[in-house]
Amino acid sequence: MSNMSPFEIRLELLKMAKEMLVEDYYTKKEQITNNWSTQCDQAKQTGTPLPEHPAMPPYPTEAEIITKAHTLNGFVSNISEPVKPAKKS
Repeated sequence: MSNMSPFEIRLELLKMAKEMLVEDYYTKKEQITNNWSTQCDQAKQTGTPLPEHPAMPPYPTEAEIITKAHTLNGFVSNISEPVKPAKKS
């Protein structure tokens, strides 16, 4: 493995952060769509009105990507950060 410059490391961390957040976005979006589709199928079967389409999660912003990259950098650099409890889905 070649030695990476600090700029290359930061770029890779930004790419990783974006990939992680975008993957999370699409997972949430798919889950919301699947739940809504199931509700629509149930409404059709029971003859009840169709539910409104739910709001989709916001796409990751540049600020969120940078914040995530900082978190990843802290982990890689072994800088301790206060650990936030994971949200339960």
